[in-house]
Amino acid sequence: MTGPLQGVRVVELAVWFAGPAIGGILSDWGADVIKIEPLMGDPLRGLSYIGEQQSLPSGFELDNRGKRGIAVDLAHNSGRDIGYELVRSADVFFSNIRYAGLSRLGFDYESLRAINKRLIYAHVSGFGLDTPDADRPTFDVGAFWARSGFAALLKQEDGTPTTPRGAMGDHATGANMAGGIAAALYARERGLAEGQFLSTSLTRTAAYQLGQDMNLAIRTGAKPTMTPRSAQKNPLMNPYKTAEGRWIWLLMLESDRFWTRFVNVIGQSEWGEDLRFVDSSRRATNCAELTSLLDGVLSKKSLVEWASVFEANDIWWAPLQEIEDVLMDESFVGSGGLIDVPDGAGGTVQMVASPIDFSETNWAPQGPAPQLGAHTELILSDELGYGWETIVALKDQGIIL
Repeated sequence: MTGPLQGVRVVELAVWFAGPAIGGILSDWGADVIKIEPLMGDPLRGLSYIGEQQSLPSGFELDNRGKRGIAVDLAHNSGRDIGYELVRSADVFFSNIRYAGLSRLGFDYESLRAINKRLIYAHVSGFGLDTPDADRPTFDVGAFWARSGFAALLKQEDGTPTTPRGAMGDHATGANMAGGIAAALYARERGLAEGQFLSTSLTRTAAYQLGQDMNLAIRTGAKPTMTPRSAQKNPLMNPYKTAEGRWIWLLMLESDRFWTRFVNVIGQSEWGEDLRFVDSSRRATNCAELTSLLDGVLSKKSLVEWASVFEANDIWWAPLQEIEDVLMDESFVGSGGLIDVPDGAGGTVQMVASPIDFSETNWAPQGPAPQLGAHTELILSDELGYGWETIVALKDQGIIL
């Protein structure tokens, strides 16, 4: 095992994306994560996309790699006892199941704290636990995207909401909570707390992602809006289409610093003395006109040609890339953005890496995502001391898989 969380034991009772994303990161970082599933399994196991040939959906593989899996009916007393035994020796327990449901199962914070006072208990909800919508069912489309203001800020020109990419809010929330768990473990080691309860919500994570707009609204009352290209305050922070139809994004936030050099580089030195564009204030006033002029100039060369010109003259820019471009991007690949994950059959499969690297305690994926109940018998026998007669009886009763 590798990673900074070696020796940390984690129990996961989570489904879909936001919860399992927490465990996926903790597992990458070296924690021993045991995923408890109902006998029917995490419903994400059934969500496959067109073209997928592997036995597990790609989304499930990503967020559940490296975990050990146990399938237990926690609603049965004997199943609940198994869950409690796992929690008794755990450092961390987390879930994104609605808290009222966890309470009915006996897996709320107070119940588990009575078993293990050093337990770090983490919970992800849609809208927060102390709200009227604490137990409202939702996904990240509802809580992170629609309810938070995100979708409204990114709606299309006719006002139609834009559909988000899958699990976008879930992964941001999961990554935040993984950091929170690491902080709580550090506080425990320093003696600042024994165990504690951590919580966040999809909506609160979205608000932090939108922090610049949110804080502006709080401080000034300004209403954030989507601004079309022709009305941007700085035309040098805009995307422009190149000759072959690709897009290049100019990144000259400090436009006065770059203006003279930029117009010389694109062969429009006369614009440097044009009173309409002579400083950032006038360029903002005449944004539509300048944007149109830049459209005409930048559409005359390909992205590759402009890239060469801009790189040679220290003009800041970025290509607008499709996913297939990113997967071949030397900087993305070179930064460790992809990782080889053991496939359980002696080979590896390539996946997206979790986003943090460590110079001295770096991580490596511990293994593939588990098949449903893959480690039930081993965990019960080797770790909890259950005899085979008991294990067989639990299976016959439909309590474990």
